[in-house]
Amino acid sequence: MYPKNILNLNIFLLFIFFSGFISGCDITDSSDSPIVFEYNFHESEHNFEAFFTDYPVGDDENMELIAEYRPLPQPLDTTEMAHFISAVNRSDDVKMLYRKQVDGLASRTSYNASFEVYFATETPSGCVGIGGPPGEAVRVIAGAHELKPERFVDQEDNYYRLNLQHLDNPSEWYNNKIMGDIANSRECEEGWEFEMKEVTSGAHHTTFTSDDDGRAWLWFGTRSGFEGQTNLFYTYFKAELTPK
Repeated sequence: MYPKNILNLNIFLLFIFFSGFISGCDITDSSDSPIVFEYNFHESEHNFEAFFTDYPVGDDENMELIAEYRPLPQPLDTTEMAHFISAVNRSDDVKMLYRKQVDGLASRTSYNASFEVYFATETPSGCVGIGGPPGEAVRVIAGAHELKPERFVDQEDNYYRLNLQHLDNPSEWYNNKIMGDIANSRECEEGWEFEMKEVTSGAHHTTFTSDDDGRAWLWFGTRSGFEGQTNLFYTYFKAELTPK
């Protein structure tokens, strides 16, 4: 029979062992941890591709579509680069978007996605515009999908449409993708001047399923109800994908 002090020591050592074992275990499945894709456009274009949709086929010149990687405008730091995008919304529905395919996800897995978008906008709040205010009627939208977001020709009215929006109910799809608008902190009577703005989605902004190879397409941009010109400089985009 063990002496009492040795028995107590053994019990103490066993307690330390099992405590260390338990504390060393990850009781939360690591597969449930969010995967973050973060892009600072001051540093690089990060291979994002701009595209436009929701306007008449053959009307590109009339829409004055521009997408370039260029310095920020004054009074911002003109030594910093950004994704510039612009259009004159003569269709009253133009979408100015960016897309990028990412990998490293689990195959055929459902994810909740949340987003952050930073951009420079010159559009003040509370202005009146044709079709809608130039700030509040231009909505920031974002999403993720296994399919590549791209335009297709709607033969009924000869319009470019966004494929993802027309997989289901178009109005419901659009409403579920809105993150905010492009109106900045200035009032309309203060005039137009570029300043930075950030919009952030909710935790479960959208849900998607990765493809067979663990890939998905991330996209963000705007949909406009203002029938005039919109100019934006995107500086940062973040997507946080969490397995459901």
